[in-house]
Amino acid sequence: MKNVLKFLAVMIVIVMTVAAVASCQPSTPATTTAADSKTEPAVTTAAETETEAVTTEEVTTEEVTTEPETTEEETEEPQKELYDVFRWDFNDASDLGWASSNATIVEAGEDGTMHLTVKAGDPNISTKKIPGKIECDDVEYFVMRVKNKTDSYSGQLFISTSDSPGPAEAYSYKFDYEFADEDDEWEIIEIDTLDIPGWTGQLRSLRLDYSDGGEGECFIDYIALQTTNKDKAGSVDTETEPDPRAGKQVLFKYDFTKLTADDMYLPAKRTEEDPELEEEEREKLWNFSNGVGDAYVEDGHLVLNITGIDPFMGSPVMEEAFDCEAVSAIVIKICNKTETPMAQLFFVSDAMTDYSAEAQVRFVTEHSGADNTEWEEVIINPKECPNWYGQLIKIRIDPTEASEGIVLLEYCELYG
Repeated sequence: MKNVLKFLAVMIVIVMTVAAVASCQPSTPATTTAADSKTEPAVTTAAETETEAVTTEEVTTEEVTTEPETTEEETEEPQKELYDVFRWDFNDASDLGWASSNATIVEAGEDGTMHLTVKAGDPNISTKKIPGKIECDDVEYFVMRVKNKTDSYSGQLFISTSDSPGPAEAYSYKFDYEFADEDDEWEIIEIDTLDIPGWTGQLRSLRLDYSDGGEGECFIDYIALQTTNKDKAGSVDTETEPDPRAGKQVLFKYDFTKLTADDMYLPAKRTEEDPELEEEEREKLWNFSNGVGDAYVEDGHLVLNITGIDPFMGSPVMEEAFDCEAVSAIVIKICNKTETPMAQLFFVSDAMTDYSAEAQVRFVTEHSGADNTEWEEVIINPKECPNWYGQLIKIRIDPTEASEGIVLLEYCELYG
């Protein structure tokens, strides 16, 4: 029994000793080793992946940056092909097709150019006559090659059409030059007609305010009305229109050779002693603007001495109603001795109650200049103005746009 107890005591001591030794060893769970073996590669892989991502992003960014340049070069618009509907090339020195409408000397320049010399402020030129029927829808661009040696970079194009009678600010387009003054450079001015207000109907005339300056000169190599439609090239019908007087008769005549001083009201000749006429009295007379210094009948014609801007003569109010629709042509016999062939006919009716750009028709004399002795009959088609209708009340003749010189007149006849 004692031996058994001793054995048990020894076994208890051994067990306690082993337990004590075991409690002194560091704790190393199995999961620690497993976690460590995964964590290091995982961290390393993430870092490498992040570095690769940054590298890839940089490469991609560079590629995206260079792509627009390549794309832009590939999608650059091709040069459009333009064709002339009509062109003024100024090769005929005897008739350039354009004339001064204010403060300009117009001459044939060298090598088929039009040479413009500025005389004063607001210089401009106008077409003498549109050469045939030009439909605005057929013209996409107004183009000119020009050398601007004035002191202004600005210009303006005025139009007059069957739908948009002008010249008027409402039917105009402003443009700028790249070169001016002493720059001896040619340039192309190209105006898209879609940008010109009122560009519809049939073209009647053009006025080019080629400069805002008061001095200098300008050279124009050509002016072209152009299209991208090859089928419209050279489509202008330049056949001479029949005389609108054919088969018609004179319905009414203003005979200027019979006017006396009592028939005319000349503000330029009024003195302080002269009483101002009432409007009712003036409506019975021919009324002249201040641009007409004097008017008198001599040698069988009316002489107008032009001494200022905007010269005109307005008729008395018609004594009886007169139907505009009955008139097919207006004929003015004139000898223009001023430097400017440009002129206008205005009218007042019960539909158009004021002289305005919407109630006028432009015309041109074939001959002009101080040495001119040629008499001519200018034939005007009043129906070129869309507002020529209703009962005619009175007319106004602006026989020139010059500010000095002499104009001789014999009559104005209305045919129908």
